[in-house]
Amino acid sequence: MYHIGCSENCYNNDVPDNTATKKVTLVFHRAQLLYDIENYAYIEGHVWGEDSPEIRHARHTLIEIGEEGNVDRVNRILGVVHAAAVEMLYPYTKQEPVDDEVICDCMWTPDKYQIIMQVPTTMSRTTPHLLNKLIHEFMVARVIYDWLSITHPEAARNWLDKALEAEQEINSIKHSRTGALRRPSHPF
Repeated sequence: MYHIGCSENCYNNDVPDNTATKKVTLVFHRAQLLYDIENYAYIEGHVWGEDSPEIRHARHTLIEIGEEGNVDRVNRILGVVHAAAVEMLYPYTKQEPVDDEVICDCMWTPDKYQIIMQVPTTMSRTTPHLLNKLIHEFMVARVIYDWLSITHPEAARNWLDKALEAEQEINSIKHSRTGALRRPSHPF
């Protein structure tokens, strides 16, 4: 198949033009993220059966994940996982580089984290809703994983698995919506 005005057999020329997009913003309220992080930390700390001094200390540090001083680490990791989520959704979040942009490492604690996407008009409205829920779970699990990797490494793996599971679901949705590259078949 040839494009009109093109004498070459171009890749993907049989793919419909889906360049029409809509702007969708995913919002993650910091208070909601912290609420879930603190809730899961409390539950995780209370399911540890052993009551040795090491477990009691690990439980104490986990349960106080949202307290003053401790929350600074949570804020840093929330910033990292937010950036990771934006990057995971690259086909929808790509932005042009800014000339002479300066990026610093100052603590960033917004009231809400946002992911602004340009999605094809062919995307179902339900897809961004699902992405929002999965990214929330991804962010929470990654923060708890990070905290446990410092305070109680034996319990950290479970939370890394939860984060990786959410990441796989996000990537699956992204890949199913962006489509695979289709190349014309040749008889030789």
